[in-house]
Amino acid sequence: MGQPLLNNIGEASLFLSLLIGLVGIFSLSAGILQKEDKFIHIGKRCINSIFALLTLTMVLLLYLLITKDYSNAYVSKNVSNDLSTLYSVTALWAGQEGSLLLWAWIMSIYLFIVSMVKTRDKLIPSTKVTILFVLSFFILLIVFIESPFALSLSAESNGRGLNPILQNIYMAIHPVTLYIGYIALTIPFAFAVGSILSKDNSNKWIELSKRWTYFSWIFLSAGLLLGSRWAYLELGWGGYWAWDPVENVALMPWLVLTAFIHSSMAQEKRSLLKRWNIFLIFLAFFLSIFGTFITRSGLISSVHSFAQSEIANYFIVFIFLIVIISFFSYYKNKNYIKSEEEITSLVSKENFFIFNNIFFLVITLTVFLGTTFPILSEFATGEKILVGPSFYNLVNFPNVLLLMLLMSIAPIIPWKNGDIVISLRFILVPLVLSLILGITTFVFVNEYKTSLVVFLSFLIITTMMKELITDFKIQYKNKGKTSSMLLFKLRRYCSFVVHLGIVLIVLGINFSSVFAAKYDISLKKSETAIIDNYKIELLDIYRNENEAKTILGAIVALYDGKNRYILNPEQNNYKYEGNREINKETEVAIYSTFAKDYYLILIDQNTKGNFNFKVYINPLVSFLWIGSFVSILGVTVLLIRRSKKYE
Repeated sequence: MGQPLLNNIGEASLFLSLLIGLVGIFSLSAGILQKEDKFIHIGKRCINSIFALLTLTMVLLLYLLITKDYSNAYVSKNVSNDLSTLYSVTALWAGQEGSLLLWAWIMSIYLFIVSMVKTRDKLIPSTKVTILFVLSFFILLIVFIESPFALSLSAESNGRGLNPILQNIYMAIHPVTLYIGYIALTIPFAFAVGSILSKDNSNKWIELSKRWTYFSWIFLSAGLLLGSRWAYLELGWGGYWAWDPVENVALMPWLVLTAFIHSSMAQEKRSLLKRWNIFLIFLAFFLSIFGTFITRSGLISSVHSFAQSEIANYFIVFIFLIVIISFFSYYKNKNYIKSEEEITSLVSKENFFIFNNIFFLVITLTVFLGTTFPILSEFATGEKILVGPSFYNLVNFPNVLLLMLLMSIAPIIPWKNGDIVISLRFILVPLVLSLILGITTFVFVNEYKTSLVVFLSFLIITTMMKELITDFKIQYKNKGKTSSMLLFKLRRYCSFVVHLGIVLIVLGINFSSVFAAKYDISLKKSETAIIDNYKIELLDIYRNENEAKTILGAIVALYDGKNRYILNPEQNNYKYEGNREINKETEVAIYSTFAKDYYLILIDQNTKGNFNFKVYINPLVSFLWIGSFVSILGVTVLLIRRSKKYE
C-alpha cells in the first residue's frame, strides 16, 4: 500500500465521519422531537461509526509520523530524521492539524462512552446530540481548513523537525493531559443542556456529571502542573508561571470548574442553586472553547500558541452560535429549572459556597480581562498593550486570602442553619495558635503577605486536625469502627486532602516568589565566585556535536555551607531552522532539595572568554509539586469512590 493512498484513506475517513455526524444530529433530533426510538438507535450507530473512523485516522497519522513519511505535509512540517519515536508520536499534537484531530478523537471517545450508558433517562438523547454537534464542528474544521492528510508539494528527504523546546518529557504529556481535561467539560455541559431541553428539574444531570467533573478537574490540574514543570525546566527564566495568555486560558476553566464542584454539592444535598450551577458549567465549557480559539487564532503572542490560522473566524461563529443556542434554550425553559428550597441562613454551608463561587469568579474575571486586554487595546488604539504579572498578583492576592479564610471555616459550618458562635468557639484554639505563628513569621521575615499566608495556612491545617481528632474521639467513645467512619465521611476527608494540597501550593508559590534570590555571574574555567552565602566554581566546559545540534555545556559546583552540588547546564544550537524562528535552546540545570532549588542557566560566552550564568535560589518550590500531587490524589479517590457508588 502506497503512502499517498494512506493519506487518501485518512481524508475519506474524515469526510465520511462528518457526513455521519450530520446524519446523527438529524436522527437524534428527530427521535427527540417525534419520540421515536428507531431514530435514537440510528443516532447511536452514527456515534459508534464516528468513533471507529476517527480512531482509524489517528492510527494512520501516527503511522505516517513514526515512519517519517515526508509525502505528508504535516509530517514534513513537524518531524525530522533525527527525531526519536517518542517525539515523533508527540508531534501529533505539536501542530494545528494534528492537535485538532486529537481533540476530535478524544471527544468521540467520550461520546461513545456516554452513548453506552444504559439508562432510560429522557435527558440522554439531548445530551448525545449536544456532544455530537460540538464534535461535528471540530471535524468540519479538520476536513475543510486544517487537514492533517494534505500531501506535501515537494518530495523531501528530511522534515523541518519538532520545535526543540517541545522535546521534553513533560511537554510530551502536558498538552494531551490538558486536552483530556478540557474536552471532558463538554460532557457535563451537554448533560446540563440535556436537562434543559428535556425539562428535567431533578438532580439527575448533576449525578451523571459528577464523575465527569472530577475527571476533568483531575486532568486539568495535572495539565497545569505538567505545564508549570515544563516551563520551569525548559524556558530558562527561573519560574513556573508567567501569566502567559495560554497559561491563563487553561487556568480559567479550572477556576470555574472548581467553583462548580463546590456549588453542585448544594444541589445534591438540598436541591439549591440549580440555575446557578447550569450557568457555571456553561461558563466553564465556553471558557474551554475560548481557550481553544485563543491558542489557535494567532491573536496572542505566546510560546504555547499555534501559528495564525483561518480557523479563528470559524471559532467566533461557533462560540456565538453555542452561546445563543444554549442561553435561548435556558431562557425558554427556565421555569422548569427551579430550586426546591431556599437559603434561610447567612451562616450555612451553602451560603459559604456562594461566597466561594464569587471569589473564584472574580479571579476568573481578572484573568480574562488581563488576557484579552492586549487584543482589545490593539483593536481600539492599534497598539497591543500587554498586562504584566504584577497586575494579576496584585488583584488576585486578596481573593486568594479570602478563599483560604473560607477553607478554614466552611468545612465546620453545617447545612441549612449554622451558629456562628459555636463555629467560632470550635476554631478558637486553632485561631489563637495560627495568630501566634503568623505574628512570629512577621517578626522574623518582616513581610506581611507571607505572614498572612502562613496564618491562614496554619488555620486551615489546625482546623482540619481538630475536626479529625473530634471525629476519632466520637468514634472511640461509641466503640465504632474507624474504617466505617472513613467510608461514611470519605468525601469530607478527601476534601481535607485537597485543601491540604492547596495550602502547600499557596505556601510554595509565596515563598518561592517572595524569597527567591537571583544572581548574574561570569566565570572562566576553574574560577570561583562568592555570592552571599554561596560559592560557585566552574569546573569544566565542553563542546559536543551531533547531526542536529552543537552543544555547549558546563560542569559547575555550587557550595551551600558544607553541601556541594554538581550542576550541568547546557546551551543547544540547532543546525537547521526547524519548526521555530530561534535555533537556540537552554537546558537548565536544577538540583532540588526539600527546602530549596538550586537553578543554574548557561547564557553564553562573552567577548572576554568568560562564561555567563544566571543563578536562582528558589525556596520551597517542592511544596508546589507536592501540593499539586496531593490535591489531585484527593479528587482521584473521590472519583474512584463515586464510580463504585454509581455502579
